[in-house]
Amino acid sequence: MRRPAAALRKESDSESELEIDTRVWRLRRGADLVQAWKRPPSKIELQELAAAARKLSKGACSYWIPAFAQPTTPVQRFALDVFHFHCRRLGWTPKRLKALGKNAGAEVWAQRRSGKERQERRGMNWHFDKDEDLLDDCELVVHPLIGTATYLSDAGAPLMVFSQPTLQMSEDGPLYHEPRLRRRQSDAFVAFPQKALHVAFSGQLLHGVPGVLEHSRGERLALLVNVWLHHRPIGLERCGAEPTERGGRLPNNSPGRSL
Repeated sequence: MRRPAAALRKESDSESELEIDTRVWRLRRGADLVQAWKRPPSKIELQELAAAARKLSKGACSYWIPAFAQPTTPVQRFALDVFHFHCRRLGWTPKRLKALGKNAGAEVWAQRRSGKERQERRGMNWHFDKDEDLLDDCELVVHPLIGTATYLSDAGAPLMVFSQPTLQMSEDGPLYHEPRLRRRQSDAFVAFPQKALHVAFSGQLLHGVPGVLEHSRGERLALLVNVWLHHRPIGLERCGAEPTERGGRLPNNSPGRSL
């Protein structure tokens, strides 16, 4: 089912209807809320990936790569390796993915903290990953299927993910201002930076990077990839050979062992 979300004003000042594939709100994300692997699901050398991530972090934007694009850069190849790895483990075949057309792909961006900032600046606030522009323009929330983080350094504050609260679901998707506790107890998953560590978590979970838990001060470098199915975040530029300032807004400036 597709539902008109709202009339959005484009750069040309013309009005157009944005349709939301409501199946995005019913996606199954697997039994394990958070998982980790000692190495990312890609053959790209970490040194090459780290250099590309540092360059990407200067753009302060996130970018889009369609599921079946032909990658021409290390970042594009890595993002698609991550995308297809997690889709396969969740049972998505290439045929099913191709049927989604433009609404299947990866959002990629880099986080870098030099270690020279004040402690509160070396972390990241608690947040839910979502289509930021869709929330602003239409007051609708769409989460990615899976959020991932791949560490390319050994220093800095950890990623922390909570099993709850999650956003309350309504007919028009999650209600952004109404997080709720389904149980009296919440689980917290903590992943400290370790070079090559790859962490994946369900895209609807609350998470952040608390600077106060930093175990060693230094450069914190991570490449983040969100897996999107049945939805392409609005406002994202396609990832090109060079980072630009025209990418999308960063998300709130995302078989291994269970953590």
